[in-house]
Amino acid sequence: MSNDWFRFREFLIRQERSAMKVGTDGVLLGAWVDCDKRNRIMDVGTGTGLVALMLTQRNHHALITAIEIDPEAANQARENVNASPWADRVEVSQGDFLVWVTADHKFDLIICNPPFFTRSLKNPDIQRSVARHDDGLPLASLMAKSTKLLESSGNLALILPADRVSEALDTASANSLHLHRRTDVRGKVDAPVKRSLLQWGKEPLAPEISELVIETGQRGVYSDEYRRLTEAFYLP
Repeated sequence: MSNDWFRFREFLIRQERSAMKVGTDGVLLGAWVDCDKRNRIMDVGTGTGLVALMLTQRNHHALITAIEIDPEAANQARENVNASPWADRVEVSQGDFLVWVTADHKFDLIICNPPFFTRSLKNPDIQRSVARHDDGLPLASLMAKSTKLLESSGNLALILPADRVSEALDTASANSLHLHRRTDVRGKVDAPVKRSLLQWGKEPLAPEISELVIETGQRGVYSDEYRRLTEAFYLP
């Protein structure tokens, strides 16, 4: 997925000016999140605009704000949105989510494929380092800000490495967010859990817990459940 562009069924993503390219994490999050009956959605750290466009394809009425701190990536996301069938429903905003202010509304859903490296050696490419390391968007700050911007029935959805799930659950609890859904993701059946998809809300509910395996035992052969989840997006 490292070409300068990636074609989905209903839209094209150009990515040569974005530090974070189209990847499985973003596709998983955009296909998995419960976005039905949401009227206003925010995609934090939109990068190429991938997740925002996936949600616009799935939800035929929502208005989406896609915020991106990197100017080059924001410009590319805006171009991708403008070239899509849904340019009238997605607004790309360049700026820092942690200081972003809206005076007229809150959101039904905030979604983020966040930077998650915390202590690893940073890439000398500043753009890529910002996209991959959480210095500028720590998990605690992301959750606290999201809680303030969510409607009372709103949800926050993230995809995180397995080793940060415990931290995320504790941080969510500290912000009075209740787990609604969790899907642990394995690359293949006998592999350890690599990622977790998590969705919280302000309202307490009994959480739905599940597991997803991406590939069968054969490299490049996807499981039936992964193909069902993503079939609206990937070309045959």
